[in-house]
Amino acid sequence: MKQTWKKIAGLMMAVICMFAFSACGKEEETGFQRITDEMADNCIAVSQSAVESLASFDAATIEAYKTNRDDFTRLAVTEWNEQTAQLGAFQSMGEAVADVNREEGQVTVKIPAVFEKNSGEIEVVFNYNKDYDQMIPAYLLVSEEETFAGNMKGAGINTVMGVGTVFVVLFFLIFVISLFKYVNLIGAKKDEKPAAAPKAAPAAPAPKAAPVEENLVDDLELVAVISAAIAASENTSTDSFVVRSIKKVNRSKWQRA
Repeated sequence: MKQTWKKIAGLMMAVICMFAFSACGKEEETGFQRITDEMADNCIAVSQSAVESLASFDAATIEAYKTNRDDFTRLAVTEWNEQTAQLGAFQSMGEAVADVNREEGQVTVKIPAVFEKNSGEIEVVFNYNKDYDQMIPAYLLVSEEETFAGNMKGAGINTVMGVGTVFVVLFFLIFVISLFKYVNLIGAKKDEKPAAAPKAAPAAPAPKAAPVEENLVDDLELVAVISAAIAASENTSTDSFVVRSIKKVNRSKWQRA
């Protein structure tokens, strides 16, 4: 009897679990189907209309919309203004495609576009709003189409900038190294001691006074003696000559003689 009740209870639990899983599956399926194809088509129409409106705005209108309270309008106008400054004026747009991500509740509309300078792509992202059960635009992006020529141009610009930077740094280093010689000269000048003042040349010796000639005319006795000696040596008389002065003779001359 107990085993029978156990079997009945187990069967009832299995049935309850089956109903619970069925309810969960329906809820998940309902949530998965929240974004309908009609909503996706409406997102495409809104995106195309937004692009046409942005293309028709003049500079004054764009500046006015930059302060709009609506986040999507303010961000879309700013993005459009910045990108068209690089890509040029808007020319035309191609067929739009909606990428639906039901798991994230998001729709991304991609529109190929042609601008004055280059081609590009416009993306408008919509998020699902549970409260209003509709898609709300979140933001708009404008990107340049990547081409081989564009990639090569960008690579060339990067290469030139890189090589140019290297050469600028090298020239700067050469200039700095060339200044080292002046640094050494400045250091050498600081180390030099002030030169000593030249010594005064020795004073020239005072010229020797000329020998004073002694006038011995008044010394009559000495004159008489010398006169007599001269007269005796010459065998003459003292009347034949006159002694006017007497000079002292250097002894060294007499010694050499």
